[in-house]
Amino acid sequence: MTVDDPGLDTAFYAIDTDASPEEFLAVARVYAREVVENYDLSVTVDDLDWTVSKRARRRAGAVRHRDGDPETVSLTWKVFTNRGWGAAAETVRHELVHVHLLNEHGDPSHGDRFEAWAERLQTAVTCELFAEPNYWVVCRDCGSRMARYRKSKLVQNPGDYRCGGCGGRLDAREAND
Repeated sequence: MTVDDPGLDTAFYAIDTDASPEEFLAVARVYAREVVENYDLSVTVDDLDWTVSKRARRRAGAVRHRDGDPETVSLTWKVFTNRGWGAAAETVRHELVHVHLLNEHGDPSHGDRFEAWAERLQTAVTCELFAEPNYWVVCRDCGSRMARYRKSKLVQNPGDYRCGGCGGRLDAREAND
Protein backbone atom coordinates (compact mmCIF):
# COMPACT_ATOMS: atom_id res chain seq x y z
CA MET A 1 0.00 0.00 0.00
CA THR A 2 1.54 3.25 -1.10
CA VAL A 3 -0.16 6.45 -0.09
CA ASP A 4 0.29 9.69 -2.07
CA ASP A 5 1.43 11.57 0.99
CA PRO A 6 5.12 11.97 1.87
CA GLY A 7 4.38 11.50 5.56
CA LEU A 8 2.78 8.13 4.89
CA ASP A 9 5.18 6.66 2.32
CA THR A 10 4.88 3.06 3.44
CA ALA A 11 6.64 1.68 0.35
CA PHE A 12 9.90 3.43 1.26
CA TYR A 13 9.96 1.56 4.59
CA ALA A 14 8.65 -1.76 3.26
CA ILE A 15 10.16 -4.80 4.91
CA ASP A 16 9.62 -8.44 3.97
CA THR A 17 7.55 -10.62 6.26
CA ASP A 18 10.53 -12.94 6.79
CA ALA A 19 12.19 -10.21 8.89
CA SER A 20 12.84 -10.88 12.55
CA PRO A 21 10.68 -9.19 15.20
CA GLU A 22 13.67 -6.98 16.07
CA GLU A 23 14.09 -5.87 12.44
CA PHE A 24 10.36 -5.25 12.16
CA LEU A 25 10.32 -3.09 15.30
CA ALA A 26 13.36 -1.12 14.12
CA VAL A 27 11.62 -0.26 10.84
CA ALA A 28 8.33 0.48 12.63
CA ARG A 29 10.09 2.97 14.93
CA VAL A 30 11.85 4.75 12.07
CA TYR A 31 8.55 4.93 10.17
CA ALA A 32 6.81 6.22 13.32
CA ARG A 33 9.35 9.05 13.63
CA GLU A 34 8.63 10.07 10.03
CA VAL A 35 4.86 10.11 10.63
CA VAL A 36 5.25 12.08 13.87
CA GLU A 37 7.45 14.66 12.15
CA ASN A 38 5.22 15.08 9.10
CA TYR A 39 2.00 15.41 11.10
CA ASP A 40 3.32 17.32 14.10
CA LEU A 41 2.06 14.70 16.55
CA SER A 42 2.90 15.18 20.23
CA VAL A 43 4.72 11.86 20.38
CA THR A 44 8.34 11.16 21.26
CA VAL A 45 8.89 7.77 19.66
CA ASP A 46 12.07 7.05 21.61
CA ASP A 47 10.35 7.66 24.96
CA LEU A 48 8.04 4.71 24.29
CA ASP A 49 8.81 1.03 24.67
CA TRP A 50 8.03 -0.81 21.43
CA THR A 51 7.11 -4.49 21.62
CA VAL A 52 5.78 -7.28 19.42
CA SER A 53 2.89 -9.44 20.57
CA LYS A 54 2.91 -12.96 19.19
CA ARG A 55 -0.24 -13.90 21.14
CA ALA A 56 -2.76 -11.23 20.11
CA ARG A 57 -5.46 -12.36 17.67
CA ARG A 58 -8.14 -9.67 17.89
CA ARG A 59 -6.18 -6.43 18.01
CA ALA A 60 -3.57 -5.23 15.57
CA GLY A 61 -1.83 -3.12 18.19
CA ALA A 62 -2.19 -1.45 21.56
CA VAL A 63 -0.92 1.46 23.58
CA ARG A 64 -0.38 0.72 27.23
CA HIS A 65 -0.56 3.74 29.47
CA ARG A 66 -0.44 4.52 33.16
CA ASP A 67 -2.33 7.48 34.60
CA GLY A 68 -2.87 8.78 31.05
CA ASP A 69 0.84 8.65 30.18
CA PRO A 70 1.64 6.42 27.19
CA GLU A 71 4.36 3.89 27.99
CA THR A 72 4.36 1.08 25.42
CA VAL A 73 3.28 0.54 21.83
CA SER A 74 2.64 -3.12 21.10
CA LEU A 75 2.33 -4.32 17.50
CA THR A 76 0.82 -7.70 16.66
CA TRP A 77 3.17 -10.00 14.79
CA LYS A 78 0.40 -11.79 12.87
CA VAL A 79 -0.79 -8.54 11.30
CA PHE A 80 2.67 -8.13 9.79
CA THR A 81 3.21 -11.77 8.80
CA ASN A 82 -0.33 -12.35 7.49
CA ARG A 83 -1.06 -9.00 5.85
CA GLY A 84 2.35 -7.42 5.20
CA TRP A 85 4.11 -4.15 5.87
CA GLY A 86 1.27 -1.94 4.57
CA ALA A 87 -1.11 -3.26 7.23
CA ALA A 88 1.58 -2.99 9.90
CA ALA A 89 2.33 0.61 8.89
CA GLU A 90 -1.36 1.43 9.15
CA THR A 91 -1.32 -0.05 12.65
CA VAL A 92 1.68 2.10 13.58
CA ARG A 93 -0.25 5.22 12.47
CA HIS A 94 -3.32 4.08 14.42
CA GLU A 95 -1.31 3.63 17.61
CA LEU A 96 0.45 6.98 17.13
CA VAL A 97 -2.97 8.66 17.06
CA HIS A 98 -3.73 7.03 20.43
CA VAL A 99 -0.44 8.26 21.90
CA HIS A 100 -1.00 11.77 20.55
CA LEU A 101 -4.53 11.96 21.97
CA LEU A 102 -3.39 10.60 25.33
CA ASN A 103 -0.68 13.28 25.44
CA GLU A 104 -2.98 16.11 24.33
CA HIS A 105 -6.32 15.18 25.91
CA GLY A 106 -5.81 12.14 28.15
CA ASP A 107 -8.15 10.33 25.74
CA PRO A 108 -7.41 6.70 24.76
CA SER A 109 -10.80 6.20 23.03
CA HIS A 110 -11.82 5.80 19.40
CA GLY A 111 -14.10 8.85 19.68
CA ASP A 112 -14.60 11.84 17.40
CA ARG A 113 -11.07 13.20 17.86
CA PHE A 114 -9.63 9.80 17.05
CA GLU A 115 -11.79 9.45 13.95
CA ALA A 116 -10.66 12.84 12.64
CA TRP A 117 -6.99 12.01 13.16
CA ALA A 118 -7.45 8.50 11.72
CA GLU A 119 -8.89 10.00 8.55
CA ARG A 120 -6.03 12.48 8.32
CA LEU A 121 -3.43 9.70 8.76
CA GLN A 122 -5.36 7.33 6.48
CA THR A 123 -5.76 4.60 9.05
CA ALA A 124 -8.79 2.60 10.08
CA VAL A 125 -10.59 3.04 13.38
CA THR A 126 -10.97 -0.74 13.72
CA CYS A 127 -8.82 -3.49 12.23
CA GLU A 128 -9.76 -6.18 9.76
CA LEU A 129 -9.50 -9.83 10.78
CA PHE A 130 -5.96 -11.06 10.43
CA ALA A 131 -6.16 -14.39 12.27
CA GLU A 132 -8.71 -17.15 11.94
CA PRO A 133 -11.19 -17.16 14.83
CA ASN A 134 -12.00 -20.31 16.76
CA TYR A 135 -15.75 -19.57 16.76
CA TRP A 136 -18.33 -17.61 14.80
CA VAL A 137 -21.46 -16.13 16.35
CA VAL A 138 -24.07 -15.65 13.62
CA CYS A 139 -27.39 -13.81 13.67
CA ARG A 140 -30.27 -16.01 12.44
CA ASP A 141 -32.11 -12.99 11.03
CA CYS A 142 -29.62 -10.65 9.38
CA GLY A 143 -26.72 -13.08 8.99
CA SER A 144 -24.13 -10.79 10.60
CA ARG A 145 -21.10 -12.69 11.87
CA MET A 146 -18.88 -12.00 14.87
CA ALA A 147 -15.50 -13.65 15.19
CA ARG A 148 -14.63 -15.05 18.59
CA TYR A 149 -11.31 -16.48 19.73
CA ARG A 150 -12.29 -17.89 23.14
CA LYS A 151 -15.15 -19.97 24.42
CA SER A 152 -16.80 -16.95 26.06
CA LYS A 153 -20.25 -16.69 27.63
CA LEU A 154 -21.56 -15.53 24.27
CA VAL A 155 -20.14 -18.59 22.51
CA GLN A 156 -21.36 -20.97 25.22
CA ASN A 157 -24.84 -19.41 25.58
CA PRO A 158 -25.74 -17.51 22.39
CA GLY A 159 -29.47 -17.80 23.21
CA ASP A 160 -28.95 -15.42 26.13
CA TYR A 161 -27.95 -12.63 23.74
CA ARG A 162 -29.41 -10.75 20.76
CA CYS A 163 -27.87 -9.28 17.65
CA GLY A 164 -26.78 -5.68 18.18
CA GLY A 165 -27.84 -4.76 14.65
CA CYS A 166 -31.31 -6.23 14.29
CA GLY A 167 -32.19 -7.84 17.64
CA GLY A 168 -32.28 -11.32 16.09
CA ARG A 169 -31.38 -14.58 17.79
CA LEU A 170 -27.77 -15.76 17.74
CA ASP A 171 -26.14 -19.12 17.07
CA ALA A 172 -22.51 -20.08 17.77
CA ARG A 173 -20.39 -22.63 15.98
CA GLU A 174 -16.76 -23.64 15.77
CA ALA A 175 -14.96 -21.93 12.93
CA ASN A 176 -13.93 -25.19 11.26
CA ASP A 177 -17.54 -26.48 11.04
